[in-house]
Amino acid sequence: MPETNSNKLKEELESAIEKIVNSDRPKKVILAGPGAGKTTLFKKLLEKNDDGERDQLVLTFINNLKDELCEKLSRFAQVFTFHGYCVKLLHENPHLRTGLSETFKIFPYLPTLIKKDWEILYGKTAPQFVGNMRSTIEDAQSEFYLSRSNYYDTVGFDDSIFRVYSAYFCGRVKIPKYRLILVDEYQDFNRLEVSLLNLLSKNNSIAVAGDDDQALYSQLRGSSYEFIRGLYRDDEYENCELPFCLRCPKVIVDSFADVVRVAQYKKLLPGRIDKPYRYFEPYREQDSLAHPRIKVLEISAQQLKTNYFGKIIADIIKKIPREYIIESNQENFPTVLVVGPKQYLSQIAKYLRDEGFIIDYHEGGKESSAITRSMALPYLKEDSKSNVGWRIAIEADNPNFSQGALEKAVKYQKPLFGEIEESYRDTLLLEANNWVKPEEIVTNQVPQGQPTIKLTSYEGAKGLSAQFVFIVGLHNGDIPRDPDHIKEMEIFRFLVALTRTRKQCYILWTYRFAGKPMKPSEFIGWINKGSIDKIRIDKNYFLEKKSITP
Repeated sequence: MPETNSNKLKEELESAIEKIVNSDRPKKVILAGPGAGKTTLFKKLLEKNDDGERDQLVLTFINNLKDELCEKLSRFAQVFTFHGYCVKLLHENPHLRTGLSETFKIFPYLPTLIKKDWEILYGKTAPQFVGNMRSTIEDAQSEFYLSRSNYYDTVGFDDSIFRVYSAYFCGRVKIPKYRLILVDEYQDFNRLEVSLLNLLSKNNSIAVAGDDDQALYSQLRGSSYEFIRGLYRDDEYENCELPFCLRCPKVIVDSFADVVRVAQYKKLLPGRIDKPYRYFEPYREQDSLAHPRIKVLEISAQQLKTNYFGKIIADIIKKIPREYIIESNQENFPTVLVVGPKQYLSQIAKYLRDEGFIIDYHEGGKESSAITRSMALPYLKEDSKSNVGWRIAIEADNPNFSQGALEKAVKYQKPLFGEIEESYRDTLLLEANNWVKPEEIVTNQVPQGQPTIKLTSYEGAKGLSAQFVFIVGLHNGDIPRDPDHIKEMEIFRFLVALTRTRKQCYILWTYRFAGKPMKPSEFIGWINKGSIDKIRIDKNYFLEKKSITP
């Protein structure tokens, strides 16, 4: 690459950053695609406003990003997830936590318990408490929820935010002052969180960063890309851009543009914010030359017994250059990221574990959200009369006295401890007294110099990047579910998965999964053919001992 062109691009990037940093507008919306360098920009903004008091605030939704932002920015600002920030405020201010003690507890599945309480009291299906709170609805139903939360002296995720929002909205508590508020991944926030941010921005400078192409959580938690699009159209906010991708090789940035171009031609992205997303050659020239194409692996058949997905991924991992592994270990991101639906990930995970790889993969599913007896033990160990502790235990075990005990607790606000049968109480308290907080899991610690491997869903990939990315199960019927009626969310998932890539991206699909015929995803055809190498993987491939160079 000619030095003059490299310098020109570096100057353009620096100019874009300085324009944002030097702007005097108190409210900004920063459009930033995947790997655009938001953390670097945030640091410069915080440095400019730093007075040594750490009276600046950084908020994000994703824990992965919070940890990274905290590591790099905590010298200048307080860094929180939205829920963590609100819990901190509740602990600090008794006027915000009305009805809760200073030592209130946190239980993520509190809404499940309170819905059951409603059904006991009223004998009918409970309202959507969480959905209503996310829509900032304050009514008799929300009052019931908060009263039960007070009874348990416990909060969940959404109600902790709802409490703070309600207190600020009605003016009961004065909104805090900060020199600057920075918000990351704004497209992932729901109406409740956005409404609280609007209140915080009344008398505070605020810079909001996000990208409507990465809005993955609308089906999970009520977030919407319309919120960032609304700020983009709001004259009160200055529109700013980070124009480059500093993470991905050229083929990924080009393929991103291909997908967006086809989607817009098909009128599948109405209202999308038109913004630059350009390859940054000064940072990624060497990677782009070493990995010029996306490799599409066409697997003859996939099932647990004939696990070609797992086998080919394992073969590639074994050949990853040592310098790539060292780089990922030193910079604390995965060497390998496998992204896709659960039915494929679970088979790949089994093969990799059988091969001796240490992997980071959590199966998930409905069973992971079940309330269990063990969840009650830490609460009861700390306080043998804990209402929430006994409520969790009853929900998990459903002992024969539970209906009567819960009716008294719900109708008359009686402490649960006094309604628990003695033999059950003594048994559970003995378990609680013997309960020891589990040590941090060390079995997934990867020896130095070995590749770190993470398997996750499309949503779980947000906030991550890796040297090698495998997008698995890219079929019509999976993504997109219906090729004749493609949804924006499906396009966003594919774009997010692609742009996790630092070195090489692999796309895997199979002609037959568990005996069922499959067809490749429409999205593969949206990428320019010159950007793809297709490789057939079947029995003969392995018999002939072929290999793919990472």
